[in-house]
Amino acid sequence: MEKSLPADSSATTVAGRSGVRLLPDLNLLLVSRSATWLQAVHGAARELGCGDVMTCDARDALALLAGTAAHYSHLLVDRNDAEGLWDELAELAQEVGAPDTDLLVLGAADAARPHIRVVPSATSRCVVEALMSSSPTRDGPVMDLPELRAALRGAMIETRYQPIIRISDRRPVGLEALARLNHPQRGTLLPDRFVPQIEDAGLAAELTGLVSNRAFADLAGPYLSGRDLRMSVNFPLDVVLQAAALDRLEEQRSAAGLTAAQIVIELTESRPVDDIPKLRVALERLRRLGYGAAIDDVGPAVPRLAPLLDLPFTSLKLDKDLVQQVCDVEAVRAFLAATIVQARQHGLTVVAEGVETEAIWEQMRALGAQEIQGFLAARPLPIAAVPIWWEAWTDEAAARV
Repeated sequence: MEKSLPADSSATTVAGRSGVRLLPDLNLLLVSRSATWLQAVHGAARELGCGDVMTCDARDALALLAGTAAHYSHLLVDRNDAEGLWDELAELAQEVGAPDTDLLVLGAADAARPHIRVVPSATSRCVVEALMSSSPTRDGPVMDLPELRAALRGAMIETRYQPIIRISDRRPVGLEALARLNHPQRGTLLPDRFVPQIEDAGLAAELTGLVSNRAFADLAGPYLSGRDLRMSVNFPLDVVLQAAALDRLEEQRSAAGLTAAQIVIELTESRPVDDIPKLRVALERLRRLGYGAAIDDVGPAVPRLAPLLDLPFTSLKLDKDLVQQVCDVEAVRAFLAATIVQARQHGLTVVAEGVETEAIWEQMRALGAQEIQGFLAARPLPIAAVPIWWEAWTDEAAARV
């Protein structure tokens, strides 16, 4: 499950036609082979007197955006040089949390993505003006019920996949499927902008079924072929307890040609677990069928963890907000250590979410976590970007051996 990151406040004062304004420190990622655009972008950076320009091809840009090795204030893409990866670049740029990576398209607008700003001409002045302006906010008003239903019926709901990495050998072992809503006016919305409204409207089962169906098709598809990955799918508690939802899960899995052992159902708690016996019945059915089952977002706020550990779960995922404090807060470190010991005593695999630095990775290794998930490895990725990320990650992992 995902949560937002705090905003970055660094900024540079620059003078523009409309006076002095604050511009975030520039670190530009440019995808273009055009000498004219290269000259315009480098000229704009010199004119503003701040920042760097990194020029690369589309595949390398995807790999750079997938992790946290560097933050780019802007991604500038010439669609003529996107190598068929324009959609993936656009989607991944919008996945970057605070501080944002602002996306600019060079030359021609994308009619399917009207929210993306355009640099109309290859001149340094046009680039400067685009860099000094702001993209529209991504947070729109809450959608009403008819709009939510339309999103579930149409093509607005999309999936992203965040890799899960085994600590012992840095090998990718799984992906978590995450929902996005690609709104025609507001762009790509993260789950906190639409999932609560969908759940409040009683539509959680429809959303879950849509995401799982697409995730299974992608796991069986060409982008993930031969990679021996499991797929984790979020199921709210209310959906896990529905027999019809589990029947549909079986139908989707069978239609995709997958085994249940390739799939983990992550229990997300939008409300506390009040009926442990009923949950046990649902989990026992899942386990008999061969599915894995994970307790998600475990932290001090999760009530009654001990009874949950006695249920037939196969893994436990530690809350990312806690994991990100493990190097600095002794009380958090003690809580995580105790929780990992409890989980492993019950035979559960422990996954640390929110791992963003090597220091956090090493601390979670020392505490006994077996797997990690977080921006150190990769952000949530469009399916077509997974093989590109995979190649970059495994090459780096091999270089460490």
